[in-house]
Amino acid sequence: MSSAIDGQPVPHAYTNTVTQLGEFVTKRYRGADIGRRQHREELAIRSLTGLLPVATIVESAPGALVFRKVAGRHGQDVLDGGGGAVVMSALGLLLRQLQAITPSFYDEFRGDGVLVHRDFGPNNVLLSDNGSIALLADWEWSGVGNPVDDLAWAEFIIRVHHPGEVGCLSALFDGYGQRPVWAERQAAMARRAADMEAWVTLWEGTPAAASWRYRSTCIAGWREVV
Repeated sequence: MSSAIDGQPVPHAYTNTVTQLGEFVTKRYRGADIGRRQHREELAIRSLTGLLPVATIVESAPGALVFRKVAGRHGQDVLDGGGGAVVMSALGLLLRQLQAITPSFYDEFRGDGVLVHRDFGPNNVLLSDNGSIALLADWEWSGVGNPVDDLAWAEFIIRVHHPGEVGCLSALFDGYGQRPVWAERQAAMARRAADMEAWVTLWEGTPAAASWRYRSTCIAGWREVV
């Protein structure tokens, strides 16, 4: 395995262990279903190279991938620095491009449904100086789903982690080109939160999943932001 594994921790890495050394970034997977999640990410990135702003895989080994570093500012840093409208508009535009790609490289694709990232939001992008997205990272949850899924999750990330920036959600919908009804977005958030609770329970046990149960309660109480 490359010595890049011994680099410095990369900011904004939450579930997995991500380090950087020179021009290389190493991702070590943590949690349940490591093999499946790594396979999904590697499949997605290799299939989407040249179609979306994904990283270049330099090396693959059980439990870890090494990528070539991509330059850019992290989406959450840009958002916290007052650039929320720029980040969310770029996400909306990128999501339209993403959903235009037929996800036939997944075994579960049966001719319907769209490509979904399943952790889509400012937490997983790097932006170029011109405001475009230079990288969409963390494809380990990707697959086939509903058009509203990733849009709703980007909204979830804002509501939970950047509640002072909910006003920039309009830029997300403007970039995407439409605003699905609130009931559909809320239901999509609830489904994904339930999936994450189940995954954390499998990995760390029921007590560790309490934060996701709390988030599910929050989702149920949220109302449309206009």
